[in-house]
Amino acid sequence: MKRIVLLLAVVVLCMAGTQVSLGQELEKVDFLLNWTIAADHAPYYVALKNGWYEEAGIDLNIIIGKGSGFSVTSIDSEMADIAIADAPVVFKFRQEGAAAKIIGIIFDKHPNGMFFYDDSGIKQPADVAGKTVAVPATDGHKVMWPAFAALIGVDPESVEFVNIEPTAKVSALASRNADVVFELLTGIPNFQAAIPQGGFSWFLWADYGFECYAHSYITSDKTIEERPEMLKKFLDVTYRAWEWTVNNPAEAMEILSEYQPINKADLLKSLQIEMDFLKTERYKERGMGYIDPMQIQATYDLVNTYQEKLDYPVEDIYNASFLPETPYNNFELE
Repeated sequence: MKRIVLLLAVVVLCMAGTQVSLGQELEKVDFLLNWTIAADHAPYYVALKNGWYEEAGIDLNIIIGKGSGFSVTSIDSEMADIAIADAPVVFKFRQEGAAAKIIGIIFDKHPNGMFFYDDSGIKQPADVAGKTVAVPATDGHKVMWPAFAALIGVDPESVEFVNIEPTAKVSALASRNADVVFELLTGIPNFQAAIPQGGFSWFLWADYGFECYAHSYITSDKTIEERPEMLKKFLDVTYRAWEWTVNNPAEAMEILSEYQPINKADLLKSLQIEMDFLKTERYKERGMGYIDPMQIQATYDLVNTYQEKLDYPVEDIYNASFLPETPYNNFELE
């Protein structure tokens, strides 16, 4: 009997040792979000909850973001392994020497927008000239503003920027600290909740010629060279989680609420708005995250023409080799 007990004890110790060993084998990955917690961050927590990153050998550390500019500089300085950033910001910063490259797309359409009160006199985007605009210093909207200003025919210097914290966009409009707030269109429910009396409107930049790629996953040239298998595993798990999220939005918000203090109802509304940027013909055909060379070229041309002269070839800004071999496209088009 003693020998059996001893044998069982040895087996248990071996199993415990195996678990520790497996834990040590997980590859640490620092993943920087583009912003404070939003609806489109749910997939990462869905994957964490289901253990998908761990199954792939990844120990994912999610870091709250401070804007696309911060994401690119963090990748360039090796403060993060993978980050989220607006694609045009990545194009601009690479020209300035940042060793950052796009490896996957999130939103297949660009959701940049501007919010304003109806009594502000703004009837079209060009009416923003002469107004005060609240936006954080490193926000992608501010970085891309010169390009959009050129598209709508106004001097980019014709607005007065009010620097705010990333979390202060809604309150800046609600308190009328600025005439206009630059924010993603997915923020509509947040503004509606803070300003229940209404009386405000918005424009989607894409409706006025700003057609380019938006949120994207980026990494450094060094990581691409040294950790290609990690990048493949990260993207495979992440797009698997995106597919699950678009098919189970309410459940995804429940999972996100287990990790972060959120207003589930408001974020669910935001996620439903985001469906227009995710459930596209291109993603249905090619899979979520697909990088279309023509759309990359259009983004390059927009930045090059309206924002900053680019002297590197368009092929230098992206690498599509890490995308899932089997596309994640199991969703119904709206």
